[in-house]
Amino acid sequence: MTRDNSHDLESFESPPGQVVTFTTDELAALCPFDFGGPDFYELTVRYESAGLTVESRSLKQYVEAWRDTEISAEELAQSIHDDVATTAAPTSLYVRLDQARRGGIEETVEVGNVDLR
Repeated sequence: MTRDNSHDLESFESPPGQVVTFTTDELAALCPFDFGGPDFYELTVRYESAGLTVESRSLKQYVEAWRDTEISAEELAQSIHDDVATTAAPTSLYVRLDQARRGGIEETVEVGNVDLR
């Protein structure tokens, strides 16, 4: 997996204990298998702050940086989870990735604390 690392996530101090939710349908990455075309996703990131919040402009740039990366939905969800965990060090974190229907099949990958659904 190779991606443009120039758009790393940033954070800022915020009150701890808040539940923060980000959603976007602007996430796309390239299918790493024979299909070779883009996969489109709806992304939900929800976490309980421990005193840091992901800065939304950096999140937008981060999401856009995946566009030319060949990666499976499972690897992508885990990478996003790990990057948010590193950036914001939340008390609890949940990432949901809903892949757009392709070939009549929908896929959802969930990583982290599903109690935050």
